[in-house]
Formats: sequence, structure tokens, C-alpha cells
Amino acid sequence: MLQIAIALFLTASFGVLTAVAQDFPNRPLRIIVPFPPGGPVDVLARGIGEGFRERTGQPMVVDNRPGANTSIGATACKNADPDGYTICLLTASTITLNPFLYPSLPYVPEKDLEPVSNVVIARQVLLVHQSIPAKTYAELVAYSKQNPDKVTFGSFGVGGDSHLVVEWLKNKTGLQMTHVPYQGAAPALIAFERGDIQLTFAVATAPVVDRIKSGRAKGFLIAGGKRDPNLPEVPTFKEAGLPELEYETFFGAFAPVNMPKDRLEKLGREISAVVRSPAFIGKYVTAGYDAVGNSPAEFKKALEKNMAGGRNLVSVSGVKLSP
Repeated sequence: MLQIAIALFLTASFGVLTAVAQDFPNRPLRIIVPFPPGGPVDVLARGIGEGFRERTGQPMVVDNRPGANTSIGATACKNADPDGYTICLLTASTITLNPFLYPSLPYVPEKDLEPVSNVVIARQVLLVHQSIPAKTYAELVAYSKQNPDKVTFGSFGVGGDSHLVVEWLKNKTGLQMTHVPYQGAAPALIAFERGDIQLTFAVATAPVVDRIKSGRAKGFLIAGGKRDPNLPEVPTFKEAGLPELEYETFFGAFAPVNMPKDRLEKLGREISAVVRSPAFIGKYVTAGYDAVGNSPAEFKKALEKNMAGGRNLVSVSGVKLSP
């Protein structure tokens, strides 16, 4: 009788746990975005929330926490209750650059944040102004050495990949130019259009592609292992004879550590399904981005390689920042 009672108790307990797991989520979720409203990461987060609500019946409320090179948002995510009702949409800079840029951070990615699903990978192009007479990257390097005071590059902020990649190129290839940081992509691209800067490293979005195709700018390099389908004439780093840049810019979903595994897996499945859906891709994954939508385990494995690439990028760039 005792054995039967124990078996019945275990069966009932398993049923309760299964019901609890199936019941998740039963209220709205919060998605932390480490940028102000209106930017590309914020737009993606709202798109994920829209698809998530359609699939589960529960909305995602966007919580914008900008500042400190995304550290404020990452820390808010780290400190949230790991009950599955708070996630965050972070960037490669948050996870694979900041730990090597700053002597100390209020969060440690591999200890404080759990990968949920990679959302998109960004394809970035080295954009060169028409006023520069060079036609290839090799010619650009030669021109910059002869005219070091005539070439400036604009980044989207100190310590971001638009800054570090160009510093990496300077140290790897002898490129010579002056850095001018801007507060975001929009002002940097406006400055580029005016000719205030001669070079920038930007995601190959539709406006950037249009600049190149219309002849208002030149594209010299594409980051990553393959050419951009919208810019088939622009070579990769390797094709241009340069060392391979083993670093990818991504926007991915993370959660506080110690989240119940069943909830983490369910979030990964739901977000992956949203990201891979034709509706999401058609509306939110524009030129310059590739939708991913992988599992927590797959995302975690990919991050290990990108962490090594981020460490190398920071090391070669020579950039170090104070908190």
C-alpha cells in the first residue's frame, strides 16, 4: 500500500509540474532594450512582442533602459527575477565586446545572462566617400598613408564595433586616419553624406546600399564569411587579402540566469518561431540583416566563438575604456 501511495503521489506531483510548465506564460512579459525607443533594436523587440502575443496570447512590454554602452540594460536584465517573465534584447557589444573593453562591469555575460535565441546577424560594409580617389581597399590604405590628414572615419560611438573594426583595420593593414565619434548611426551617416567624414563602418541597410548603387559612396569590404546579396560586387575581408574578422554583430535575446529550464526552452522555441516566420522577416528583417532564430544551446555555442572574436577585436584595436 505504501508503494502505491508513493507512486500516486509522484504521479500527481508530476502532473502538477507539467500543468505549471504548460501554463507558462500566463501573464505579460517584459523585454528590456538597452537603447531609446525608435532604434533598430527597439523595433525588433516590438516585432518579437507582436509575434509572441499572436503565438501565446501574452504581450511583451518593452522596457527601454539606454545608457553606459548598453550596460544599464544588461544589468537590469541580470537583476530581474529569473521566473521567465523578463528577458532582454542585447547586442554583440553588450556580450562580446564590453567585457574586454572595460576593466570592470556590473555584469558578467557568461555568469549573469542566459542565451535564449539569436534574433538577427547584421552584415556591415566599409563605406567610403566619393571624394576619396581610391577604388579598392589596398588603394585606400596607400592613399591614407600619403594623405593622413585628409581622411577621417566616423563611428556610431566610442567602443562600438563601428569604432573597433576600423581601429582593427588600422593596426592590421597600416590604414591611417582620424577617428570622429558620433552619438549613433544617424548623425554619423549625415556627416558622411555631407563629406565631413570620409569613411564609416555601417550595417548594409537599404539606404546604405542605395548610396553605393547610386554612386554616392563606395563599398570596399563586407564583414563576415560571404558577400552581401544586395552588394555582390563588394568583397569580404578574406577576398580582399585581409585577415579574417572572426566577429559578428548580432542582436540576441537573453534572460537572467537560473531560469527554470522548461521556461527557458519554451521561450527559445517561441522566439525562434517568431523570428523565422515569414511575417516577421517580411516586416522587420530588412536589408543588412539575416534572421537566425536558434535554440538556447545553439546560441550559447555560437557565442563561444564570437567571444573569442570579440576578445581579438578589442586586443588588436588597442581601445580601452573607463567605466
